[in-house]
Amino acid sequence: MLQTMFPPDGLAAQAQAARRNLAGTPVFAAPVTHPGRAQAPRVLDATTGNRTREFNVILPGGTRVGAALRGLLDGWGAGAGCGRIVAGACARVQYHVMTHATEGPRPYVYGPPIVTSGENTLIGAAITIGRRQDGVRILHCHGGFVDAQGRHHGGHVILDETFAAATGLHIRLCLFDGIDLVVSPDAETTFDLLQPV
Repeated sequence: MLQTMFPPDGLAAQAQAARRNLAGTPVFAAPVTHPGRAQAPRVLDATTGNRTREFNVILPGGTRVGAALRGLLDGWGAGAGCGRIVAGACARVQYHVMTHATEGPRPYVYGPPIVTSGENTLIGAAITIGRRQDGVRILHCHGGFVDAQGRHHGGHVILDETFAAATGLHIRLCLFDGIDLVVSPDAETTFDLLQPV
């Protein structure tokens, strides 16, 4: 049986409380200024008259998530798409969070990998499917989960180093025909971002 992605009421209240300081007032993050000039438009859209295809995927326990998704996507001839991990748990999750940069032009960079082992219950995760310039498939995932000790985790999930727990994972995918998402340089952030072509 798969576990739901929706957190119990108590976890939602804990998350709300965590966003407040000791005086009980909301805590807001400081604004971030990227090193490059802001580009317009910031939201890019691409349309196609071609079809989209939707799939429900159940990955059994022990499955390496990234490798399994790549195998399915290659078999379907998929180019680009998006998805959500909607239910389940992971036996091992590797992820990164952004940290303040100590050198270079970027204000933030990905920190070192963080690994949690044991039962990690999914809160929610979003996947963007694209490719690098050389054609290698990219699975970009951000997600949140709770470990076996009840601690909350979240960030940039490395699906190639993440394994489904015994309960498995339920993933919904929507694939786009006629549109690719390709990793391309972004002048404003100086990061490489998935952009429609």
